[in-house]
Amino acid sequence: MDRFLNEFEDQFRAGFLSDLEKTLAKVQREKVYACAFGTDSDWVTLFLAVNTEESLSKHITNMKEQGLCDSEQDEIYYRWGCSEYQYGEDTHFNHISRLLYGTEEVQKHKDEIIRIIAKVVNETVDDVFARYGQAKADITFFVSLTDDDLAEEIENQSVHQMTVPSLASKFLKRYDGIN
Repeated sequence: MDRFLNEFEDQFRAGFLSDLEKTLAKVQREKVYACAFGTDSDWVTLFLAVNTEESLSKHITNMKEQGLCDSEQDEIYYRWGCSEYQYGEDTHFNHISRLLYGTEEVQKHKDEIIRIIAKVVNETVDDVFARYGQAKADITFFVSLTDDDLAEEIENQSVHQMTVPSLASKFLKRYDGIN
């Protein structure tokens, strides 16, 4: 399995930086607040999803107009639900998804996969973000499952590994006080 994890790290490192830079170039006049790595419960897909304060505001306005956002809980979902993020539709790590799909019981290695993703994010220098008018320390990074009740657990586990402590603490409290 070491071969799989080494190959995953190499492929993720190569794909993340180029996809991140393409996405940051698109949003450089906006304020990025979240960068999520979405997968499914089988861990056989992987994609990057980014959201900005400006795109969130527009999305919430649109959802309110359609009657699909009428509570604080809805707004929290739109802020943190990576499937609602407005950027990243062209950042599916297809080469990595092929690797994941071809590996038996890959979900057993989810902790190592999260650790590798966090390692690569943490090793990405602040200058990459600054080139596009962003500050890495202002972005909440996390892994999420798009089709599983364990999503919140995975998000909470991963946010600690790749986000500055003050933002990670706020993220962990995102559902506090919601009935």
